[in-house]
This record gives sequence, structure tokens and C-alpha cells, in this order.
Amino acid sequence: MSRLPAPDHVLLRRFGLVRAVGGGAYIIGVVVLAFLFGRQIWPLALGVPVLAVVTTLYFTRSARYPRTAVIASLAADALVLGGAVAFLGGTGSGLVMLYAIVVVSAGIMLGPAAAAGFTLFTVALSLLQLGIEQLGYPPVLLHRPALEDRVPILAVSLAGLVSVGYLAGTYAQRLHELIAEGGERIAAVQRRGWRRRSFAARAAVDVRTPLLDLEHVADEIEHQSDASDAEELRRLAGRVRMAVTLVDAELQQLSDVVALEEAGDSRPEPILLSRVVDDSLIALADRLRDHRVEVDIPPLKVLGDRRATRRVVFNLLENVADHTPAGTRVHVTAVTTAGSGVLVVTDNGPGVPEATAAQLFTGPDERRRDARESLPKVGLPLVAELCEAMNAKVHYEPAPGGGSRFMVKMRLAPAAAPSSDDDPPAEVRGLHGSAR
Repeated sequence: MSRLPAPDHVLLRRFGLVRAVGGGAYIIGVVVLAFLFGRQIWPLALGVPVLAVVTTLYFTRSARYPRTAVIASLAADALVLGGAVAFLGGTGSGLVMLYAIVVVSAGIMLGPAAAAGFTLFTVALSLLQLGIEQLGYPPVLLHRPALEDRVPILAVSLAGLVSVGYLAGTYAQRLHELIAEGGERIAAVQRRGWRRRSFAARAAVDVRTPLLDLEHVADEIEHQSDASDAEELRRLAGRVRMAVTLVDAELQQLSDVVALEEAGDSRPEPILLSRVVDDSLIALADRLRDHRVEVDIPPLKVLGDRRATRRVVFNLLENVADHTPAGTRVHVTAVTTAGSGVLVVTDNGPGVPEATAAQLFTGPDERRRDARESLPKVGLPLVAELCEAMNAKVHYEPAPGGGSRFMVKMRLAPAAAPSSDDDPPAEVRGLHGSAR
């Protein structure tokens, strides 16, 4: 049988919220009853410090000791409910059925064994309550003095409690089997995805070596041709080089897909945005040599995947290099707003036609056939997908006075958060604020 070893963080958080709300309601009820009954509410009042201490320990320890924290919390809840039963009605009122709350919670949180264990525990508490009543500590309200009146009601209540425990255990077993099975399937899918990404990344690296060899062959064909067939061989060499370029582009797209999948799997980390921009501009230095690039980025950090963030920034700047003429002014800056960091890339180039702007971030399969050639094939749609995987957003708008403006909004990280991008090399630091 599959078994869930411990409640996950979602269940723990929700159970803690229920505890906090229920504990608050209990304390308010005790205060109200204290005004009405005075010291007689002492069985209920004992539950206030118990709830306060156990709930505090739950929130401080449940992440490290989830099963122990839940068991201790449920045991405390049973004792508090016992105090309520001791005050109101006792064993002759049928209120011992309140223990069903604890039994069902134990089944959901910890499984069938816990449901059975807490069923036995609450049955024992009910019998203990009967003994306490016989020793001369009756409930304040709705007490039945005659033992023969209380025993049948208690017996029926305990039968109902045992039935609830059996049902909770049965359904909890199936629930936990499904949860464990789902977790195993998710883990298997993640393992297969990791293997596919690993194979794809290795294949991309391995294929580039023979592509370089093909380029060298093309160069040799062109250089070793004689006058009679020089033109034909030159065309042949050009076709080989072009084919190599196209294959390399497809490999780059494959690498981008790997980055997209990894962005959704990785945990967010602090990223120094200015460093990412500098790295991208260094990589695009030759293609942006004839542009006037200005960088004005404060030392802010955002949360995201390092590789995916670099891919986003690189693709936005590459889009400028591909679609704006020489001499275009490009301004790269960043601002903070409402807990977010926004990267802004503005150019004064020809801009984007209105009909095309609506589909800039649409994937190739979703575009109209007649517009396919005029839209970017991978770059901007990939930017949108990568941003979505990192819980970021990308937006386009026409720049004031003409041109284009792209904005990427990401979650802001604390300025003091350690990042692997801290302390960049001196030659990179020198790029800030300079015009290119």
C-alpha cells in the first residue's frame, strides 16, 4: 500500500490556519461564558493556555517535524473538546460525538492508522469523563444525574464515534494512496523531463562540432577551386554555410525549449538585473556596434531563473539588433513599482505595425498564415513563455515619439539578498552608464 510519509506544506499551512481560526473562536466563546457563569467555566478555561501553547509550537515546529506537530495538535484538540464536554452536558448529552472532528482530521492529515489511533484515544477520554462524573464532578449544564440515563446515550455516541473512525480510516487510506500515487507520477514525469532536457542539451553540444567541420569544408571547397568551376563551387560553399546556419538556428531553438522547461522547475533566486543586461550586451556587441545603446540600471535584484532571465533579456536586445537600422538609439533601464522590478528596453526605430503588435508574443502555431513571415519565429514568443514560467510578465507598447518599448515585470528581491551575480568583474562594472 502506498503511504504518504508526512503532510505536505499545503496541508500543514491550511491545518495551521484552521487551528488559528478555531482557537480564536474558542477563546472568544470562553470569555463570553465567563461573564455568564463565572468560575464554573474552569473546564473550558483550561483549554485556552493549551491551545495557545500547542498552536504556537505548531507554527514554529511543523515544517521540521510535520507528523509530530499534527499528532500533538490533534491530541490537544481532543483534550480541549473534552473540557467542553465536561462543562456542557457530559456523557449524557451525546456531545462526545464532537471528538469526530479530531478523528476525521487525523485521517485526512496522517492516514488510516492515525484515524484508528485517535478513535481509541477519544473513546478512552469519553469513558474517563464518565468516571469523573461518577466521582462527583458533573457538567455545569444539561447534566443527567442518573447513571442509567447517561450510559445508553454514551453507548450510542461511542458507536457513532467508532463508525466515524472506521469511515475516516477507510477513505483516508484511499485518499493517501491517490496522493502518494500522484506524487510518484509527478516525480516520474519530472525525471523523464530532466532526461529529455539532458539528452537535448548534450545533442545540441555534440552536433555543433560536425557543423563547424562542415563550415571548414565549405571554406576549403571555395579556396581550392580553379577558374573553370570557381563560381559553381562558390555557390555550393555558400549553400553549405547557409544550411549550417539554419541547422545551428534550429539547435538554438532546441536549447531555448530546454531553458523554458527548466525555468518552470527551478526555484526562484535573486538575480542582479544590471549584470544580466551587461552579459547580454557583451554577447551582442558586434550586432549592436552601430546602435547607440545607453544603460541606466540601478542595482536592483529580481527573483527568477538565472538562465531564463538571461534568455529573456538577450532575446529582447537581439530583437532590437535584428529589426532596427544602424544608428538607432536604444535605452535600457529598470524601475521598481509595488514590489516588482521592471526592465524597460526602448528604441527609436521604425516600431511595430499595429496589426503585428497584437501577435508579437504569439507562438508560431497560433499565427495566421499570411502573417507568419512578418512575425518573429521564436524570440518574442519564447520571451512570453519564459516570463510566464517565472511568474513574470512582458508587455509591448509604442515608444513616445516613435519606436518600440518592451517591459518585463518580475518579482523584486531584497537588495541584501545574496546572489551569484554579486561583485561582477571590473570590466563588466565599467559598462554601467556608458553609451555604446
